[in-house]
Amino acid sequence: MKNFFIKNKNKILFFLITISIFSFIETIRKGLLNGCDFQWQPALLFWEGVNHYARFINNGKSEFLCQGGEYSHLLHVIYYPYVLFKWETARVLWLITNIFLVFSIPLLICTKFKISKYKTIILVLIFMTCYPSRMTLNYGQQSLFVLFFLCLPFIFKSNFFYFLSGISSIKYSTGYVIFLNFLVKKEFKNFFLATIPYLLGWFVYFTHTNSDPIINFFEPLKLSFMSNYRRDADIYSLLQIYFLGDKGSILKYISIASIFLLNLLILLRINRQSSNFLKMSLVLICPLIFFPHSNYDYVLLFPLACYSLLNFDNYLSKINFFFVMYVFYLSRIVKHLLDIDWLYQPTLMLLIILLIIINTRTDRKVS
Repeated sequence: MKNFFIKNKNKILFFLITISIFSFIETIRKGLLNGCDFQWQPALLFWEGVNHYARFINNGKSEFLCQGGEYSHLLHVIYYPYVLFKWETARVLWLITNIFLVFSIPLLICTKFKISKYKTIILVLIFMTCYPSRMTLNYGQQSLFVLFFLCLPFIFKSNFFYFLSGISSIKYSTGYVIFLNFLVKKEFKNFFLATIPYLLGWFVYFTHTNSDPIINFFEPLKLSFMSNYRRDADIYSLLQIYFLGDKGSILKYISIASIFLLNLLILLRINRQSSNFLKMSLVLICPLIFFPHSNYDYVLLFPLACYSLLNFDNYLSKINFFFVMYVFYLSRIVKHLLDIDWLYQPTLMLLIILLIIINTRTDRKVS
């Protein structure tokens, strides 16, 4: 069987490219009709001089599709080019941006870590057809955008790219991990550089909307807590569901602080590894353990797929790779067939924790 695949690998690749193109075209078609998570309307309100956080908090709801505006100030500042257009045009432009990211992320990673052309093509096909990427394009989500900036400080070692990595802060539940990682590594200068985009976004937001700076600084978090967004596949959500419920925000802040502390301990363990590629792959999946996320956020597993395919001769890398493929293509189907989310989702979280533990049990001498 192995000889068959080796002998016919070009024909197999041609077949995979063909079906991937058809799949991707269908994904684009859906994205042209949907894009509801693209935060166009909150950004439009901001650029019209309206503090959308205060407005949504006072009204107790958002106003357009599923655009709740719970993201950081910076996102709404960055979206300026898109709000110059009407909704129908803007979502097409954001879809084009996400299409660019679908190809640029794997090419960036594969070029940096010298992955062969054949494996690079396989990884591009995987990324463009996996469910998290397709869902991101369909819903107009920001997960690919965040992943792109999270990867930068691992790929480029310069102050400029440490600065750009701070753009990942647009999504609190994911982007936080790069800041924690800088602290764990005692790279305080890089931590400071990464905070600059966030602070600039806050400054532009409160000056343009004439908002109180201190109140406005905390409004995104207040709006996030109001939305009560939680799933059942992360530690924060499980604490809210089974222990804290609707108790006061003080307990929520305490739980968040405790989660950050636990994440710091895991990052310490991860950073003992010698492989920069492995460290990047494991650091970026930490948000999937600790804070609420949806299916599109599993794009964070993609660097681990790249690392594992590069080192595929290693037995543990095979486990890593096939686990990611399961999440990318089969997990959603299995979850719906079993219809026991309360058990399935926490089990998936535990498997990701186990994945980090077994990958950091020793200092692995691989690429």
